[in-house]
Amino acid sequence: MDDTPASRQLLQAALRSGDERARLPLAGMLLDGRGGPIDPDKAIEALEPAEPGNGVARRMLTTAMALRPGGFADAVRRRLEHARAGDRDAAVQMGVLLMESHPAQSLELLQGAARQGAGLAAAALLHHAKNHEGLWPELEHWLSALMSTGYPLAGPLKTAMANMARTSHAPVLPADTDGLESLDPALRAAKASPVQLSETPRIQSHSAAAGHALCDYLLAAAWPTLRRAEVFDPVTGRTSQDAHRKAYSASIPRSFQDLVVARIVADMAACAGTTTAFAENLAILLYYPGDEYKPHLDCFTSDEGWAGAELTAQGQRRATTLSALNSGYEGGETRFPRLDLSWRGEKGDMLSFENVTRDGTPDPLSLHQGLPVISGWKALASLWVRERPPGTAGIAERTG
Repeated sequence: MDDTPASRQLLQAALRSGDERARLPLAGMLLDGRGGPIDPDKAIEALEPAEPGNGVARRMLTTAMALRPGGFADAVRRRLEHARAGDRDAAVQMGVLLMESHPAQSLELLQGAARQGAGLAAAALLHHAKNHEGLWPELEHWLSALMSTGYPLAGPLKTAMANMARTSHAPVLPADTDGLESLDPALRAAKASPVQLSETPRIQSHSAAAGHALCDYLLAAAWPTLRRAEVFDPVTGRTSQDAHRKAYSASIPRSFQDLVVARIVADMAACAGTTTAFAENLAILLYYPGDEYKPHLDCFTSDEGWAGAELTAQGQRRATTLSALNSGYEGGETRFPRLDLSWRGEKGDMLSFENVTRDGTPDPLSLHQGLPVISGWKALASLWVRERPPGTAGIAERTG
């Protein structure tokens, strides 16, 4: 089924007639802005009847709740209910999300999920071990089992374990005191203190904007979907591999995001001065030695063909936010050659920059590149934000 308004209408009609097969596809279109505007309220209406018996519906439901203005804390409460009711995936996600603000609840949730065989929970518990007394025997057993499964971050995990103290038992943490409202991305953005690297175009760095556990979770979750990156032709709407860009990439639309990913997207959008309603799909980028992205602009430089449809649907890509998901590699700086400016953040740091001038035209000074990685590998999350959310026709369809 395509992403046209007619397809959305067909799914709505099918669900009204009692066809349960239409419920999740319809909710996905409503969350992604396919075939019409993003509509979290209607997505919630479609998903709530399936909540008790469908784990995908539960995940999508809380993602939709988080899209509502000021709705993130309510989404967290709902997802915690799922975790307490035995949803293992929800327990992992909440354990990661609550690690810094509510460590006692995080530890409890992650240990419970790890005992049920959740490898991502064991990986997240390593951060608790770092923050407290060190590795305890049960966690070491879980992590050794995880590394034997092909876990993509096994190398960094093995290094961290080798350099960590050992203890006889899991940490005992005091009860959490803060309310869940402290997780609201809007409140976090209000407390941020970015460093201005350039005034025109505005370029800002944001230190420690994402926790290390969130970075690891996002990268490990996206890794199986990484494919050779392609260059997009804004006129034809098609993508193809090109020597201009050598890397691996994955795209995560809203309908596939959980609350951990949604939190990172919200923080990245806030760094660009906006909300997730204006964001495109989150992109994950992976660069090995020799990989690079040669100089380019993120905004549309033509209004012909598919680019014209995109500009009509959502306007320009007015800003970009990058989030560093790892450290410890050489090379790979993000460079703005016309400004003689380079940035390479540490794990959890973010960089935001404007792509257009005040009148909305492409800013040639925003030309940037990802320099070749010399050794190790570099992982980034990348988010483009638009001038407006999808309109009545939804996002523009790509032809290939």
